[in-house]
Amino acid sequence: MDGPPRARRHGPPTWVPAVPLALVALAVQLGGSWGRAHSEGRTLGSGSVALLVVGPLAVAALSRWPLVPLAVSIVAALAYVATGAPVGPVFAAPVAALLVEGFRRRSERFAAVREERARRSERARTDERMAMARDLHDALGHSLTLINVQAGAALHTFDRDPENARQALTTVKAESHRALEEVRRVLDAVRDPAVAAAVRPGPGLADVPGLVAADPSFAWELAVANGSADGLPVAVDAAAYRVVQEAMTNVRRHSGARHARIEVSRTESRLSVRVTDPGAEGAAIDTAETSGTGLVGMRERVERLGGTLEVGPRPGGGYRVSATFPLGEEHR
Repeated sequence: MDGPPRARRHGPPTWVPAVPLALVALAVQLGGSWGRAHSEGRTLGSGSVALLVVGPLAVAALSRWPLVPLAVSIVAALAYVATGAPVGPVFAAPVAALLVEGFRRRSERFAAVREERARRSERARTDERMAMARDLHDALGHSLTLINVQAGAALHTFDRDPENARQALTTVKAESHRALEEVRRVLDAVRDPAVAAAVRPGPGLADVPGLVAADPSFAWELAVANGSADGLPVAVDAAAYRVVQEAMTNVRRHSGARHARIEVSRTESRLSVRVTDPGAEGAAIDTAETSGTGLVGMRERVERLGGTLEVGPRPGGGYRVSATFPLGEEHR
């Protein structure tokens, strides 16, 4: 899989200031030293001229390597002074090298900032895709499981108990409508999150009784402490709802239980939701093998908000899903 696109360098490339600065340094060093020699009635030998050229040449040709032009130009200037030749502005090349080094580091900082922005943008897009996938999985997984169960019940009782079959099909219709609304909400959130939240706000713990009522053929026991769902942070409210929804889906798919308990409790510092079932009391629902993405999605939701998730068998049999969310001021 390809990573995020490489950031384009901003700021001038290193060679843009290097070449003109090297030419200026060359003119200053040669012109100044020649003028000094002329004023003293002396001449510059070929060796002295070569040393005056080395520094500017290093600035122009070696600017891609950090500090190399500076080191070469300083050594060349000191070597020139050591020869005893007339000394003019021989340190123009080191000054030019310092300027080039400043341009190079500035360009690298621009590139690093651009790359970090690209990485953040890619992470944001990935988070959006994962959030949409989690929402669709949770909503459709629950609805399709319930539709599957109720459709099977309707087929089983269609001839001998038409009224029960009618009730099951009514549940199928209502749950299909709920699934379509969830899909519309997720897709609207992709297009315009602000408008979507106002038009179709996401479900929260206050909607859990609706999940229970939508599955009348199963004995759900719902225990919600007074005020547990009031005034919750939106993210915590939505995540707690999804945990309950996914846990209910797993009970219906895999446990074989005939009843289960949903508990919601809250203190000043934390919110807890728990779904427990006693284990198989009859034939388990016949569903295909799953990849476990539901549990992964639950854990991602909970841990992203600083909470903890405990999932596993109960000591006395059955299964438990328990999530705890912090509600302190630092988590609001």
